[in-house]
Parts: sequence; structure tokens; C-alpha cells
Amino acid sequence: MAAPNYSIKESLRAKCVRIKVSLYDARVVVVVPCGFDREQIPDIVREKQSWIERVQKQVNEQRALAGTSDATCLPEEIHLRALGETWGVECEPDGRGHVRLREQPGQRLHLQGDLDDHALCRHALQRWVRHKARVHLVPWLEEMSQEQQLPVTRTAVRAQRSRWGSCSRQRTISINQKLLFIPPPLVRYVFLHELCHTLHFDHSPEFWEAMGAREPRCRQLDGELNTAWRYVPVWMGVGSRE
Repeated sequence: MAAPNYSIKESLRAKCVRIKVSLYDARVVVVVPCGFDREQIPDIVREKQSWIERVQKQVNEQRALAGTSDATCLPEEIHLRALGETWGVECEPDGRGHVRLREQPGQRLHLQGDLDDHALCRHALQRWVRHKARVHLVPWLEEMSQEQQLPVTRTAVRAQRSRWGSCSRQRTISINQKLLFIPPPLVRYVFLHELCHTLHFDHSPEFWEAMGAREPRCRQLDGELNTAWRYVPVWMGVGSRE
């Protein structure tokens, strides 16, 4: 059985060898510490071959479920599960060197311009998603912060590749704009998870005790979140499994 194709990346932060499978295109990347003996890598990859093939199969299935398996294809619909909204996408090429995106009545998006420039089209759609995240997700998080009496200093919307959210020691919570694509119970779980990090900045027993007191199903939801990337469309760009 032939070993999977892979690329190698040296990392100053890596303390051990890690194998990542991209959720964008199922590519395999082997991350190694600087100076690591590369002759050992083929054996390491072969040992993980069953896991790699299983994850690659899951990634391809998840990409199909998200609506398109090709990052160059423009979506006909955008499902914002967190908000219970489905937006239709109407495309109008006009040969100009830029792309414009406008909201229309009836949850329709009008994409106009150089539709052959797939990068410009993706960026226009991603900017719209970020705007929707700021309008809807930030107030949602702030409302939960007040309900749980867990104050935050600041909220930021980002496009993390492999995290749904993060919390700094200054109590700044960063939320991933891709949360718009996953079901509401999982969005709420991510928000609660990051809010509890304002109490405990690790995943200690004390952290999980704080989580369990507020959400008895926290462990179940945490497991479901591991596969939630399948809801994110390929044109948004996604992270990796390790």
C-alpha cells in the first residue's frame, strides 16, 4: 500500500512531529521541529496511514455536504444555520475588473462583476459573512456574557483556520466568522466555552466544572463541535485536522 502524499513544514514552535489534514483540500502536512531527522518521516506517516485515509475520506464527505467540493465554484445558496437563514446568490457578469455584492429583498445576494476572478468573488462573499458575524454574533455573545455574569473586555470577529474562538488573559474574546454556518446549539456552546475561559485560562477540572454548571451537555457538544467544520463551505477556507 502506497503511503499518502505529504508536504513537510518546519516549525520553531513544534516540540514533536504533528500530522495535519487540511479541511480545505484534504492535503497532508507533516509539521516537524527545526532540525528534525527527515529520514524518519516516511515511517511516521506509514504508521498513521489508516488515520490519514480515514480523515481524508471524512474531509471529502464534509466538503460535499457543505455545498461544493470545488473552491472555484460560486455557491447558489448560502446556509447561515446559526441564524436560520438561507440566502440565494444571483450572479451577473459584466466584464469589469472588480466585484460588487449587494443584499436584495427576500434574502437574495446579487454578485456582479468579473465573475471569472474567483479570488475576488470569494473575498466579496467572505466580507459579507464577516459583516453578518459582526451584526449578529457579537450581540449574541455580549448578551450571553451578561446572562452568565462573565464580563469580557472586548469582542473581535476573525477568520481563524482551526479555532472556533479564543479568549486572551485580557478577557478579549475572538470569535470565528464561520460560526454562522453551524447550528445554534454549537454556537452557544462556543460562546459559553470562551466565556468560561475568563474564569480559567486552561482546560483544568475547574474549567470543566464551570462549564458543566452552566451546560450539562458540554462534553457531548464539545464532541459534536469536532465535526462541525463540515458545515463550512469550501469557498470560506477551513482549517485542518490533527
